[in-house]
Amino acid sequence: MKLGHNPQLINVLKQPHDKELLPRIVEILNDPFINGFPGFAEINLVKLRLYTPDLELLAQSESGEKRLDNHLPSYLAAKIAQRKKIDRLKAIDALWHSPVGSLFSTLVPVGGLRAVGYLEVVVDPSFNLPDISRITKTPVKIFTITGSHLDTEMTVEDEIHLPVTYTLHTSAGRPVFRIVGYEDVSVLLEEMEFTQMVTSGGYILITLSILSLALWLFYRFLFVPMDRLVDGMQQMTDWNQDFHVNKRGLREFATLANGFEKMAGQIRVRNSELERLLDLDESAILCFGEDGEAIYFNRAALKLFHYSQEEIGQLDLDDLFPGAETISDLAQHALPDQVQHQQLECLAKNGRQFVADAAINPVKLSDGIRQTIVMQPISGDEGEKLTELLVNSMEQNEQRLKAVEASLESILEIARVSPSDLAGSDTDASLNKGVDRDTEKQLLKERVVLVMHAALSCWEHDLGKNKLALAEESGIWPVYIDKSTPTTRTLDRYLHIESCPNNPRSNRVIATAEFVLQCVNRKVTPQRTQLQQALDELRLLLSGLNDKR
Repeated sequence: MKLGHNPQLINVLKQPHDKELLPRIVEILNDPFINGFPGFAEINLVKLRLYTPDLELLAQSESGEKRLDNHLPSYLAAKIAQRKKIDRLKAIDALWHSPVGSLFSTLVPVGGLRAVGYLEVVVDPSFNLPDISRITKTPVKIFTITGSHLDTEMTVEDEIHLPVTYTLHTSAGRPVFRIVGYEDVSVLLEEMEFTQMVTSGGYILITLSILSLALWLFYRFLFVPMDRLVDGMQQMTDWNQDFHVNKRGLREFATLANGFEKMAGQIRVRNSELERLLDLDESAILCFGEDGEAIYFNRAALKLFHYSQEEIGQLDLDDLFPGAETISDLAQHALPDQVQHQQLECLAKNGRQFVADAAINPVKLSDGIRQTIVMQPISGDEGEKLTELLVNSMEQNEQRLKAVEASLESILEIARVSPSDLAGSDTDASLNKGVDRDTEKQLLKERVVLVMHAALSCWEHDLGKNKLALAEESGIWPVYIDKSTPTTRTLDRYLHIESCPNNPRSNRVIATAEFVLQCVNRKVTPQRTQLQQALDELRLLLSGLNDKR
């Protein structure tokens, strides 16, 4: 590095034909041999030579080896000729064979970024080869390619050492040195034995642990439940309490599949027959959950209230009977397994109001009480004429209810967890389980109203549409026809705390907010930010209520 930036070397390279400067250059090149240089103990310097940019020898040190050819090694000359101009400032080195033996040359540019020539540093590689022993931590012997031994002062016991030979070649591919490393076989065997023991022991231990865990998991979570399921399902499908299936082997899987398929087929057939039976009845039959959510309407009920089968999952009790959010609001003194007769004020989808005689029958299920209403409308002009007929009809309806009650329970069990109402049912059910139920309900109502206001504000401000368009496009809220004018009665109730149901359908509110956010897309407005914040707060509240459950 020092010689590469020497100003005198740079000056003579700029004036290669000035012969008066050459003696001084030779003195500069001789100086490292005479006075030394940083790191002189780490290499054996043989020669320093200075070249023009065309690789013509300009000067060389008088100190060092004098039997070298006065030109650049052919391998380096060929490599430099093949290099691109962009690589002219890079150093290049090579191991080459000379008349005095194998040497190592490094060719570096002189002059920094503006190279005006090249400096060749020639060293003896055999001086550094013994360091391989220090790197590999094993005894090493070095021989020339002719077999001459380089004295490395290494003593090796052939009986306990394993020789490993490596041939070192010049950059041009000519072999020049044979390096023999001696590995202590006893140490190698000890390391191999230890590694083998650790690997084998670890593998066996891990295999046994995984196998034991797998067997326990199979037994605990597969075979034991499978035996119980197979036995119960087989008895269910065959109605044979004394039948026992052999529980050994893999027969359980086939039995389980066949039994479940039979059971599902029987349920479908029986439910289909029951629905056809209920559709044959001229009375309107409606089923509601414990919180007033609609579960099932027969054909007469759909026709009476002018709803479609797909709209049932969106209806609450107060959509059909104004002012009643739960069955207890309709039947104040009704007890489980007791039928109550009374007149109900009803509201159809098109806004028509009418009065109907109804029989309210509470059905007690495993997870709560479901209510079934059987009703027939009363005409204002013909009410007195139909009194006797309706009394007889109500008695017949009560008998029908008792006859189909057992089958109706299965429909309620299946319908109450339908995909369209699953999220709402789970969320609303969680509100019925808490220490401070009234406070939770009031807080939930406030959050629901806040989200609906934010959604409607974002809908009107960012999209320029009204709430009727929101109900129609989203399909979440029913649209009623009141005196030929479309209205959104259910949606309007969720805009005020006073009219919001005590058990609001929070899944509808969340679905409405998500629909508005999707329509607004990524447009950033204060209304959209407020809606997103209100929706997050509602979800956080519902999450806390579910955790209490």
